[in-house]
Amino acid sequence: MDDFKPNDPNAIPPLTGAERRVEETVIIKRESSSAAWWAVGVLAVLAVVALLWFLTRPPEQAADADLRVAQAEAAAENARRTAEAAMLQNQMSGVRDSVALAQAQTATARAEAIRATAEARAAEARATEPVIPERPTAVPPPPSDAAVVTTTTPQP
Repeated sequence: MDDFKPNDPNAIPPLTGAERRVEETVIIKRESSSAAWWAVGVLAVLAVVALLWFLTRPPEQAADADLRVAQAEAAAENARRTAEAAMLQNQMSGVRDSVALAQAQTATARAEAIRATAEARAAEARATEPVIPERPTAVPPPPSDAAVVTTTTPQP
């Protein structure tokens, strides 16, 4: 403190003259505040929680794998639904084919019935005795007498 610096605002100017110089010691004592300790404690707890979270979270590769598994499961479900729809459509197609087959078989049966009826008629016609039409005999002309015309007289 022996050096005086006139430009320093904190410097105490030296006393001039016969005044007695007394040195004072100033002790600055701060009051203790618990708010700072609370802030430090909260930050420490947050740091521990963040550290635990970083250590216990699953790696990013696991999240990608889970995403791929979910996509594969969705694709499998979509394929199952498509297969069920195809099976249902196939069953409907099978029913349509069965109806068409039954209609074709019915038409075939009708044709066979018509053919069988025609054959039965032909066989019946062959089994009966034939009818032979007789030739009409020539009627001699009446004598040259006067012609008598009746309703029952055959006409030449």
